Amino acid sequence: MLRTAGIAAAAASRLATRFAPRVGIALAALLALLPVSPLRASPWLHGIHWYGDPATGRVEQMTGNRPAYCLETVMTNSDIWWSAAWQRQQRFLTAVSRGTSLIVRLQRNWGENTPFPQHLVAFDAAAQSAAAELADVCRIWQVGNEPNLLDEWGGQALSPSEYATAYRRIRTAIRSVSSPLGPQLVLVAPVSPGDAIPGVRHTGGNEWLAALCAELTPNEVDGFALHGYGAPWHSAADARRDFLASILTQLAILDTLGFADKPTLVTEWARAADPPTAAQEAASAVFLHGSLADVAAWNAQPGAHPVSAMCWFIYPPDAGAWQSFSIESFASTGPPGADHDLFDAFRFAADAGHPSVWPTQPPSPMLDTPPVGVNAARGPLAVRTADSGNPAPAFDGVVSTASKWTTSAATPPHHLTVDLGLTRELTGFVLRNAGAAGENPAFNTTALTFETAESGAGPWHVRAMLYNATGANVISRSFAAPVAVRWARLRVLDPGIDSTARIPEFEVYALRPPGDMDNDGDVDAADVTVLRFCLRGPGFTFAAGTTCRAGDADADADVDMHDFAVIQRRYGG
Repeated sequence: MLRTAGIAAAAASRLATRFAPRVGIALAALLALLPVSPLRASPWLHGIHWYGDPATGRVEQMTGNRPAYCLETVMTNSDIWWSAAWQRQQRFLTAVSRGTSLIVRLQRNWGENTPFPQHLVAFDAAAQSAAAELADVCRIWQVGNEPNLLDEWGGQALSPSEYATAYRRIRTAIRSVSSPLGPQLVLVAPVSPGDAIPGVRHTGGNEWLAALCAELTPNEVDGFALHGYGAPWHSAADARRDFLASILTQLAILDTLGFADKPTLVTEWARAADPPTAAQEAASAVFLHGSLADVAAWNAQPGAHPVSAMCWFIYPPDAGAWQSFSIESFASTGPPGADHDLFDAFRFAADAGHPSVWPTQPPSPMLDTPPVGVNAARGPLAVRTADSGNPAPAFDGVVSTASKWTTSAATPPHHLTVDLGLTRELTGFVLRNAGAAGENPAFNTTALTFETAESGAGPWHVRAMLYNATGANVISRSFAAPVAVRWARLRVLDPGIDSTARIPEFEVYALRPPGDMDNDGDVDAADVTVLRFCLRGPGFTFAAGTTCRAGDADADADVDMHDFAVIQRRYGG
């Protein structure tokens, strides 16, 4: 699905920038109950891209003296002011002394985000030298940048295989240097999000990331950098949704392909104020603090793959290509306030104290098998809701083009929720996509989550985060053991070819208690009438899946007095 094509494409080539930031530091306490960084790093989610000149900047004023992450760029074969040694003395030592946690993007030069093949071997020594020079100020590294952009590799298409080879070498070189800050953390380069664009983005971001994950094993990777943008043609609300869907889709790729326990840091995040007017700055300001809160809310969900840092692109003033993104460039454009001014919006977001959450050992993944039991989402007590469109056709048992949940064309994510009416022992989910009803498979859901809750108010537990790379018509997942919950939710992150989700059936499976003849999860007076009809005695068997088979309490396929005695002990509704 086409997302923020113009914005991410604008980030194709990095220009030299005039910098500006400053002030003092006060370490704040970590929030107690969330897993936090095992590294010596900022305890807060917020961050910036490029710190700027320590003598003139206002970074600490903007963060309320809270530590922040900061993405910096070091190039080994460019102008001296991009070198590790120059930047360490001129900016990094001061920034770190003020509480900044550096993430250094290491590359050879502009337009060579990953060394060309002829430079790769020699770059080992350059990477080791940079790591040694910065050992006391940095231990989080990003190898290259947006490798699916032509301008980032001399106008040529860098393949996932070529990048994987380079990443392995550079990671080994950096990790050969010890840091007093802790073990080196070497991040895979972020993709440019969005579909392929001729002459700009040679491969769609999600497709390139998935292909790269197929080239690597979890043991070869320390973590991933991600990029995400909200488009300026969107309202602040839609830009927030677009950004969140983009980031969560990238997380779904990582989870599906075996990297669910790897740290992820967003090293570019923004909405351009384009054109640079007060109204556009206001929309970007609302996007800034709103999208940071959205990611913090995601991080707080049980089972979610957390995002550990969010670095706004960019902080320092810029009179060129990045002016529409720069916080300081809008210092005197519009009125003050978190909903109007980018600087104030960042301060508001920092004051909210969103914690930096790092992944712990993820729970066992759901099994890629059809669940057992009955579709509890069709039970008589179930109540279905959706963010848009009529949810009822997704629960009627009919798989056809004429019977499906169809959302509006609003910006994803979309969600479909079912209250089962009482707590059920869930065994899994089945999603029947548009292709299962005979429609074009391009309408099949590309990325999604299955979530559960004990209450409609949450918290929502992320049970599975899936990337449907093959465009499967039917997606099934089952729990290793039944899970007791009342609410279930399908969240559609990427609906496929456009922004509209098309779901013929969303099935939520649960165990059926013996004697529950009406599939409402209990055994009560309403079941007795049907049970009496089915009470045919020994030897009169019923086929699996039929209503009467629910009266078979002793698993011998008939319904007799022995079954009735077992069910009677459950009776009481």
